[in-house]
Amino acid sequence: MRLDERWIHAHLPEELADAPIDFFQCDYLEGLTVMQEGERGGPDVVVYAAKDEEDLRYWQLEQVCRFIKEKNPPARKLWRYERDHAENGQWYYIERRRYDYNAIEDPRLYGFECFLRLSKFGLPPERWERNVREHVDLMNYWYAVPHWDYDREALCFVEISDSKESDSRTDRVEEPRPGSVVRVID
Repeated sequence: MRLDERWIHAHLPEELADAPIDFFQCDYLEGLTVMQEGERGGPDVVVYAAKDEEDLRYWQLEQVCRFIKEKNPPARKLWRYERDHAENGQWYYIERRRYDYNAIEDPRLYGFECFLRLSKFGLPPERWERNVREHVDLMNYWYAVPHWDYDREALCFVEISDSKESDSRTDRVEEPRPGSVVRVID
């Protein structure tokens, strides 16, 4: 796929100026449409239909920001509850006495924060804001009441409520039940 590597590197933070960005191995361009080779002889699939060259470059930058990793990421925040193991379909947890996030550990948070931090440097403000809103919606998917928002100054997610994860299909709320905390860490 035609990739403007110099333009993409110019729109990444300085510490990633020499990072490899070839993440488009099965993709190819048909005009401004990004296509992906069909699996096992199946038909090729449209991945993205760009409006113009600029839109295509920004889409490519977003894809690079999804896969590239920060060289000096901020320290990971501490979760109050982390899943330890499951028995008979029930989770058992580790609890921290000192924590940053009161929610149960969500493995998506670190990747979402990394993507949003990296893409802020190169995307137009309105496109970046659209990505922020999309990722806030994704983080709140399992909450009946919105739990997460994104701090645009600190470039990280923040808790805005005490709501718990819930599955609307089964009406189950995930929170440690009595006796399910197997270890407490100071």
